[in-house]
Amino acid sequence: MPSKPSLKTASRKNKAAGRRRTPLSDLPSVAIVYALTAVGVFIYARDLLRSAPELPQQEAVLPLILLGILPLSLFIIFIIRIRELVIELRRGRYGSRLRLRYVLLFVAVIMAAAIPEGLVLTQLSFSAVTNSASEGMRQGLSGALDLVTSYYEADAARLESLSKNVLPETAERYLPQSPARALETLKKYEPRLDALEVWKSGSRIAFAGDGSARLQSPPAPASSGPLPIVTLGGTTWLRYLEPWKDCALVLSLRMPAKFDSNVGTLSDANRQASLMKAFSEYWKILILIVYIYLLLPLLLIAALLGLAAADSMVEPLASLERAARSVASGDFGVRLLVKPGDESGRLISSFNRMLDELGRSREGQLRQGKIDAWQDIAQRLAHELKNPLTPIRLSAERVLRLSRTDPARAQEILEPSMVAIVSEVEGMTALLSDFRSFAALPAPEREWAELRSIVEESVAPYAASYPDVAFSVDGVAPGLSLRVDRAQLERAFSNLIANAIDAMQGKGRIEILSDLVKASDSRYCRISVRDSGPGISKELAEKIFAPYFTTKEAGTGLGLSIVERIVQDHGGSIRCESEPGLGATFLIDIPLDR
Repeated sequence: MPSKPSLKTASRKNKAAGRRRTPLSDLPSVAIVYALTAVGVFIYARDLLRSAPELPQQEAVLPLILLGILPLSLFIIFIIRIRELVIELRRGRYGSRLRLRYVLLFVAVIMAAAIPEGLVLTQLSFSAVTNSASEGMRQGLSGALDLVTSYYEADAARLESLSKNVLPETAERYLPQSPARALETLKKYEPRLDALEVWKSGSRIAFAGDGSARLQSPPAPASSGPLPIVTLGGTTWLRYLEPWKDCALVLSLRMPAKFDSNVGTLSDANRQASLMKAFSEYWKILILIVYIYLLLPLLLIAALLGLAAADSMVEPLASLERAARSVASGDFGVRLLVKPGDESGRLISSFNRMLDELGRSREGQLRQGKIDAWQDIAQRLAHELKNPLTPIRLSAERVLRLSRTDPARAQEILEPSMVAIVSEVEGMTALLSDFRSFAALPAPEREWAELRSIVEESVAPYAASYPDVAFSVDGVAPGLSLRVDRAQLERAFSNLIANAIDAMQGKGRIEILSDLVKASDSRYCRISVRDSGPGISKELAEKIFAPYFTTKEAGTGLGLSIVERIVQDHGGSIRCESEPGLGATFLIDIPLDR
């Protein structure tokens, strides 16, 4: 009977592909890890830049370490995948070299795209920070601040000189009656002078000049000297107080627009430029860390993408290669499943059609082979029956002849002759009984029965008779029921167990397992009977199910033929897998769907 299309074969291939864990399904999580890393690094660098040029505290290192966990997880995934790839390369697994080439190609593309731009941007950042912290920059800012300070000091000196040397005489002439004339007189000496105020007992008694220069509150009683610099509405006022009689005279001079804010900006810039020299060294390390944090995940993702692309291309080809090897070893039941949208589907469909044609051709060959086998069986049976007939005929003729000529002598040889005749007849009877069992097995009376109980009942008599043989039926799933002829299936198991015990010479281990497999649209229960005997050579394994083929001196050669017949009558198939020295395994597939 031709072998059924085995879904277990396809299942093994799918499991092998599953162990490889094609990262296509992992790409969303990989992308999320990279996005989290990029966002985290951006926020970390932004916060450090905001605190610049102050060096970060030790607490700022902790977020960087936590961020390192994300690319580290990618790196661990990458190491696991590369380890699997190295194992495949060492084993020479089909497609492993193509996977390696894809990984190197994708990594090379990312490096070619990211490294030059990264180096340029890094160098620009280095240059920007280095230039801002350079000696020339610091000297320029310091010089500008000194220049502004000198300008202020010069104005303050002129205002003080005017207050000391000109204001007292002018006040005697015009104040407090004519403050405008007094201011006009003072402007001849300092044209930039903006206002003159006269205060007495906390009240302003005279004012001349720009109204925005008015003091908001009385000046505190003090000796001659400059008043605090005040900025009102964006205008900075330089003032000087000079006592006169019982009054206080205040001169106001307007400084250039935004003088105070510009001085503050220059002061901050000069301070930061001094601090940037220390920060610039840290900045180089920070830029390098940020670049590594962004580039390394990109390289790892590129490698995983390369593996994913290679797997998507290699998987169908590898499946075809494995299926072709299975067909070459004689398994014509293997079939490949076509995935929706897979461009290799046409190739796989053509391969499956080819296997169908080969299967039909093989079925025809098997049918013809069975006809030839039956002809051979008939010839062998005739030969086996002819051999014992000759001594039977000779013994009978001898007894008959002596009974006529020498009755006394005939009586002496009668018993040995009858014993020989009975022995030969018993041998012929056994031969005909096995042949009848093989050729005229009744149709199975199938009913639902638990497989575990059938196996245990088949094993029980042998377990009691052969204490040196260890039996294991734990691999048969409890509760698994099949629609079978219980008596015939027990007979099949008994034949297999008896053959295994003979092969092991009464010592060893016999293990019976069950498994559910799926092929095309059918489901099968696969029963494995495995022994620890010397095994069967490939040449003998191809003949063991042939009728009257035996390697035993007293065997009829019909035991395994009867097992095959029982299995086939149940719509199943049986085959043997063995290697010399490693025992033999008989695999029985019985359909679950009928």
